[in-house]
Amino acid sequence: MINSPFERTITYAEDLTPEDIRGLETFLNVQLGQVYEEVGETGEISFAMRALLRLVSDSAGLLDTLLRVERPDTWQRAMIVREWQRLRSTASDFNHCDGYDHGRWWYQVRHFDAADEAAEQEQIRQFAETGPYIDEQRKRQGQAD
Repeated sequence: MINSPFERTITYAEDLTPEDIRGLETFLNVQLGQVYEEVGETGEISFAMRALLRLVSDSAGLLDTLLRVERPDTWQRAMIVREWQRLRSTASDFNHCDGYDHGRWWYQVRHFDAADEAAEQEQIRQFAETGPYIDEQRKRQGQAD
């Protein structure tokens, strides 16, 4: 049996596809559209809802564009992770709504790929071994000798 794209596990941002983005954007637009209908077309909440709908669309558009970059730079890789997390966290507020399946594909991603994760783990390890004040300690030792 072949898994549908919504049954796979997303571990890294590099695993995201344009379909993932469109699906999440569609879900958000449906949920926000229902709220907008309840709010109506006048008043400050209505303006805020329209702004939120535009932000979701802009974020999804940016994410889709970045995913199409063949070899993304470091800043683009970080932006892909951030934009996915932004959309994902917006969707998580609607977890109680019909149509939301948390186990499907709104996975949290913290890294672009395994290399980014390994680099961060190395930085954490080095920090744990040396601590934040190692330079100050070295200076003091040098003065005491």
